[in-house]
Amino acid sequence: MYVSNRMTPNPVTVTPTTTAREALDIMHQHRFSNIPVVENNKVVGVIAKEDIINHYFCGEKGCTFLEDSFVEELMTKNFTTVRKLDYLEKAVYLLMERDISALPVLDADDRLIGVITRADVLNAFADTMGVDNKGTRIYIIAPDFVGQIAKIANIVKHHGMSIEAMSVFDSGIINTKQIIMKVDSKDVQHLISELKHSGVDVRDAGSF
Repeated sequence: MYVSNRMTPNPVTVTPTTTAREALDIMHQHRFSNIPVVENNKVVGVIAKEDIINHYFCGEKGCTFLEDSFVEELMTKNFTTVRKLDYLEKAVYLLMERDISALPVLDADDRLIGVITRADVLNAFADTMGVDNKGTRIYIIAPDFVGQIAKIANIVKHHGMSIEAMSVFDSGIINTKQIIMKVDSKDVQHLISELKHSGVDVRDAGSF
């Protein structure tokens, strides 16, 4: 899956000459924690709420917010981006590794075409789990051997069902994997019986 499949297109941006107050108001309005800073169709920085909130002038009379400061004075210029044809896994890694909430997405000409956020990644994960699909979720612990998923898929096919979603995780048990499978049927008793009869360790089944 590419970043472009999951990014938020046409993102809200500010310019280097946007004031700190204006940028903070925009972030509050849209519930953003940061916004790309764009000049001549190129991303030149990222401004975060923390960059603005931490920008106070403190003197003898106390601290005053310098709200007329320009974004270019406060923005982060050493920022991280991804490309629209980067794999989603790269975006997930960067979001976690850099501990940030969003990444600007650039096209081949370095123009900003979107942002990929933690919320976008969470929605993608929900899709891989088949959260919005009708049917039954089946929780399986399977040996980490070649052919296990094909074996399970063939049994599902034999019962005239379709696999709506399937995710594979480490189980925490040596030489095994945790498989979460969503099938397009509520009547799965015969399917589960055959899976178990075939040596598949079905641990649970239900709508969630």
